Amino acid sequence: MLHVRLGSVLLTVLLIQSFAKFAHAGRTDWSIEKNASFWREEARLSIDEILKKRDNTRIAKNVIMFLGDGMGVSTVTAGRIRKGQVNGQLGEDLVTEMEQFSHLGLSKTYNIDHQTPDSAATATAYLCGVKAQLGTIGVDGRAKRSDCLSSLGTNVSSILNWAQDLGHKVGIVTTARITHATPSAAYAHIPERNWEGYDTRYFGATQAQQGCVDIAEQLVLHSPPIDVLFGGGRRYFYPNTVRDVENASIFNSRTDQKSLVDDYWKGRFIWNKTEMNKIPFGSPEPILGLFEYDHMQYESDRLAYGNDEPSLTEMTRFALEHLLATNQGFFLLVEGGRIDHGHHETRARYALDEYVQFDDAIGHAKQFLKDRGVLNETLMVVTADHSHVFSFGAYASRGSNILGFGSLEQLNVSDVDRLPINIIAYGNGPNYASARNATYLYSLDTNSTKYLSPTALPMKAETHGGEDVPVYAEGPWSHLFTGTMEQHTIAHKMAYAACWGEYVNRDGCVSNGTQINPSTTTTATRASSSTTSTGTQTNHKITLIQISILFFLLKIIND
Repeated sequence: MLHVRLGSVLLTVLLIQSFAKFAHAGRTDWSIEKNASFWREEARLSIDEILKKRDNTRIAKNVIMFLGDGMGVSTVTAGRIRKGQVNGQLGEDLVTEMEQFSHLGLSKTYNIDHQTPDSAATATAYLCGVKAQLGTIGVDGRAKRSDCLSSLGTNVSSILNWAQDLGHKVGIVTTARITHATPSAAYAHIPERNWEGYDTRYFGATQAQQGCVDIAEQLVLHSPPIDVLFGGGRRYFYPNTVRDVENASIFNSRTDQKSLVDDYWKGRFIWNKTEMNKIPFGSPEPILGLFEYDHMQYESDRLAYGNDEPSLTEMTRFALEHLLATNQGFFLLVEGGRIDHGHHETRARYALDEYVQFDDAIGHAKQFLKDRGVLNETLMVVTADHSHVFSFGAYASRGSNILGFGSLEQLNVSDVDRLPINIIAYGNGPNYASARNATYLYSLDTNSTKYLSPTALPMKAETHGGEDVPVYAEGPWSHLFTGTMEQHTIAHKMAYAACWGEYVNRDGCVSNGTQINPSTTTTATRASSSTTSTGTQTNHKITLIQISILFFLLKIIND
């Protein structure tokens, strides 16, 4: 009897040690979790990971900022579950790519005049290092929204400028329009985010005469040119008398009849993935890739309908290949811009699938940098500009479809009308007071991209949330990104790590960004997992020795 108990204990321990290595990969069932030893071992591994970390104080030769537009904590959690479930797992226990970064903090997102922020003033904070008024881009707090004259003389430079000043390469990749709020804060200065192009509706003769220049024109006139620019928004670069290059049934937007690409852009222009893939990496001419008339397609639609449009991961991979080929160090901004748009429409499927693609892009980038041997000299920061009034709950059972209803148990059925309740809901938005009857509820396809989640308060479009957002960091000086921080400090911390901008002569730097007394202590890799770019485990297979021991113990027990 004793040897049976002993064998059972040894078997349990060995199983825990073996399967604990899979803990971050995402599980397909939770049977192993029933044993208390599993949780104790997972806690031990978690502590070991923290104890093995060492601060990396090298100068960051490269800086990559990943910006998930509208990616609040609730989106990260729901997106984690969605990513796991897409891969056939339960979802809740998955550890996403960004969550594997070594340091984590929280960012306060308010604008100086608004409790709940927008993407323009927040981008000014985390890219330019100053907080500003809602709706303004690349200007300080003296600039008033939509007031051109108030903005004159208030320009602030961005970390992209600071990198260019030292001869580094720079790039912007986004799934939104390239003139949208997030990317434009890297290069533009304007008191109204809607002044994306000279279209008369928002920006016209009055603003031009007062001394303001629309965002699209600022982009093509930016000097020196930005090396890689990928996104959507072709319509703001061509006259409204010219049909779109991809869809001849629609016309472009500019009413000043300027063709910015033809007349001003000093580089190469492309509008599809085929052309992108023909460009040699490291070529000296700047590249402007505008892959859609407006915003780029949602990832769900891109996969469903297909066209010659690159994914966020493909654009990011190209940008990294191209910038690294120059061997000059670089700054790259990568925006998952349409997470935000899915939430505004209360189409949770869109928002969460955009999150999954964004997280995939982060994983591919990290693996690419590791393969090229430059991971330790690259600071990567993942954060959001703001959150949304997006929530999920309903006491759903483990592994419940994150897009669906709570499982039909007592706690998951409304104690008011006795009908199922949605796991996902929004605080406000267009599907206000949605129908509550059995016929309607059971007819819904909550997995559809057309489905609108229920909302509590009536709005034509769902609004941003005002809570803090996560900041994940990995690489040189990533330990600066811990605790609760003001959002504008993110730009300064990135610059400090790279010896750019005001920090070019800080202790440990010289004026050209070369390190003095380079540190040899680097952030340790995670003790419990080694992941591919898609977040699945690669190096934690059970060894033949472990299998042999398992069979041996099983034989003892059976005997």
